[in-house]
Amino acid sequence: MTSSFIQAPYPQPLATNEQPVAVLGATGYTGSLVCEQLRELGLSVRLLGRRRDELERRAQSGDEIAVADVSDWDSLAEALKGCFAVISTAGPFLQRGFATVDAAIASGVHYLDSSTEQTYSRQIYERFGGRAAEAGVVLLTAFANAPGDLAAGLAADGLDGPLEEVIVANEQSGFVFSRGSRETLAQVLEQPQAAWEDGRLVPSRFGATTRRVRFPSGEHTVVEWGGPEPLTVPRHADVRRVRAYAKAPRAAAVTGRFASRLAPLVRLSARVGRPGPPPEKRRKATFSIVAEATGPEGGRRATLIGRDVYGTAALVLASGAKALRDGEARSTGALAPAEAFEPRAFVTRLGPLVQLESLVDL
Repeated sequence: MTSSFIQAPYPQPLATNEQPVAVLGATGYTGSLVCEQLRELGLSVRLLGRRRDELERRAQSGDEIAVADVSDWDSLAEALKGCFAVISTAGPFLQRGFATVDAAIASGVHYLDSSTEQTYSRQIYERFGGRAAEAGVVLLTAFANAPGDLAAGLAADGLDGPLEEVIVANEQSGFVFSRGSRETLAQVLEQPQAAWEDGRLVPSRFGATTRRVRFPSGEHTVVEWGGPEPLTVPRHADVRRVRAYAKAPRAAAVTGRFASRLAPLVRLSARVGRPGPPPEKRRKATFSIVAEATGPEGGRRATLIGRDVYGTAALVLASGAKALRDGEARSTGALAPAEAFEPRAFVTRLGPLVQLESLVDL
């Protein structure tokens, strides 16, 4: 796959501290956490949403608010005036995301999102990357999942190519879905998935393949899922095959054939219960991400460990905005995380929630 970006002809100007980061979905579970992280990083925040009363209730001293609707391009463009970046947490994105991307490009505003919908992110790369590059804008779709691509970049760095394979696998413990995440999961179960094979994206599905992967907790079975890495890794690595995996029993691969039938039940569950796990439970959730790259003369495994899945997602998004403000993006257009930023340096930004546990030759 060829990249849809062009090299910036000159360094990107640094944004000023006065230019805020707009957060779309700021009153939601993840959006609220993103706002907190942006404030901690010293960035100004503009909360975007449909209800002014709720925005005013959530805003803190120094914040700005603006009413905007994801289905109303004009309201989005107006709300983005004067911002240097927008972070969208307003999923499901295949239904609600494209107007925000279009308005961001038209407004000259960098864009990041928390999408886990591979189908949506694929369209961002294919439909919007060229326009964003021409406008000098960076699009970072599925950026809340950036640690997987960063781990892949670390594993592949310096290996002789072309690489035979890169796989990225996730393991989580104690994680509880928010209502918004359950709604998005229902959408994902109904959407087509893809893997990277022989230099192109090919149709796949949840559970299409399984394998064994060594995590810090031991060796476990993982099943294929529609993660963003088949889209992102080939943008910065010459590789024949890329698949994304999640730790699950091998039996889960069988149910993958019927994943779309589970969507109505998952969607129903999104209408009940708490918006998300309480802070004490959220912070106890742990995860590890393993990326293995295999080349003609050997391979390497990169392992990241972390805690607080939602807190990490918020920190990743806020840190991406800060890196953009600081002029650290290596190009413009729709970029993969390890294409936009130097992987090791960006992982360092994520401490203490995320750490590089090991980088070993295979």
